[in-house]
Amino acid sequence: MSKIKLVYFDFNFWRIDILRLSLAYAGIDYEFERIPRKDWTKFKAKQPFGQLPVMYYKDNVYCHTHSLATFCASKSNLYSSDERKQIIIHQVIDWANEITYRIAHSIREKNPDKSKKLRRVFIEKDFYTWFGYLEDFFKKNSNNSFFIGELSIADITAWRVIRWFLSGNLEQIDIKFIKKFPNLQNFYEKFSLNENFKKLQEFQEIMN
Repeated sequence: MSKIKLVYFDFNFWRIDILRLSLAYAGIDYEFERIPRKDWTKFKAKQPFGQLPVMYYKDNVYCHTHSLATFCASKSNLYSSDERKQIIIHQVIDWANEITYRIAHSIREKNPDKSKKLRRVFIEKDFYTWFGYLEDFFKKNSNNSFFIGELSIADITAWRVIRWFLSGNLEQIDIKFIKKFPNLQNFYEKFSLNENFKKLQEFQEIMN
């Protein structure tokens, strides 16, 4: 069987972590290459869309987080054949992409003062709003503590993004924010105690 190879920058982030967690959870062997930032320019020109993560599989290269997440989830039995559940899964991944896009301006800004201002705008305008959207979405659709009633890539994605915002690495983000969203807090805490994930090296890297 052809082996999957994943490539990302030399730091943990939800875009690559959800792929690795999915494959590791299912016991699927894969290769993982970390690209140092200093080497990114020369590596970027070789990628189909000039972005990471990318996946090499059966002599082809593929990219875009959403597409790769769906593929890895399908390989790992973390997707669904049910159309309604598929749509729920895709909406959670789209939510993750959207909130990342909205905070990205403050992350990429090199001027410290401008960055702080952009972060304040994000918090006031988008942060609580978009977590509120996910809170309501989970409350409406979830069953048995999972977005589609069973473990899926939607849960892995939501958990990983919540973990990012709870990490303490994002300036001005109050890590007590999750208390405003009791359904997501409960979901996050239960997922974090999942023994099948806790034993994975990929999970441990994220939590450390």
